[in-house]
Amino acid sequence: MKILLTGATGYLGTHITELAIKARIKDFNIGVRNLEKVPTHWKDNVLIRQLDYFDVESMTQAFEHIDLVIFIPSIIHPSFKRLPEVENLVQSAQKAQVKQIFYIGFYADQHNNPFHMSPYFAYAERLLASSRLNYTYIRMAMYMDPLKPYLPELVKMKKLIYPVGDGRINYISRHDIAKGVIAILQQPEAWGGRYLLSGHSYSMPELATILSEAAGSTINYAPVSLDTFASMYDEPKGFGALLASMYDAAARGLLDQHADDYQKLVNDTPQTFAQFLSQS
Repeated sequence: MKILLTGATGYLGTHITELAIKARIKDFNIGVRNLEKVPTHWKDNVLIRQLDYFDVESMTQAFEHIDLVIFIPSIIHPSFKRLPEVENLVQSAQKAQVKQIFYIGFYADQHNNPFHMSPYFAYAERLLASSRLNYTYIRMAMYMDPLKPYLPELVKMKKLIYPVGDGRINYISRHDIAKGVIAILQQPEAWGGRYLLSGHSYSMPELATILSEAAGSTINYAPVSLDTFASMYDEPKGFGALLASMYDAAARGLLDQHADDYQKLVNDTPQTFAQFLSQS
């Protein structure tokens, strides 16, 4: 079976590719837009195809003779700008007669979720359902990873300012998400399911305590308003409002989601935030 991972040189794609190489997954292909970003050590272990999410012909060509596509969405915003990429995914997979799609979604996709990307993820899943393609829908919880480079700024501010209030957020590392994806790939009987790869849920005071211990410096939870947070992180323009909408979802209790899918698939327990931060 020939497999193609899109977005392979991105943050999550890199973890999945490295684990696929380690697991010696046969006929593992990666699809990338910029060939120069492919690490040298990958070139002897994976097959490389070039594609562009917004060029349906390039995607169709990249999907030729591929049995299973693992699709990682882009991070462009606003959400309507992402719609062509999933339309092109479906169209290209149909033309190339791809047998199975793994779609990597996000858990902020409920009908009442204020996250600005929620409409995109809802549309993607409905489009796949109506496409007659075989697909596996993999939702992931919030990445832990961005908190590590953010820690020096938090130490300087001496506070965690996420506008979440009493809400809780379920976090998981990119590495654990990749382990979940590879586990599903290795279990064909699991294909066709809908999964949530989640880790552990934390209140913001709990998270501030964990961050303080990791930094060796006191960080208190002192939330700012949604508008203030949006203005503080509005680079590129509009991104601040996008981030704020995600934390608005958390404040409403919509990001405190947990499932035991990871444990069942991987036969292991995802890292805690403290374990993740203790890694070099």
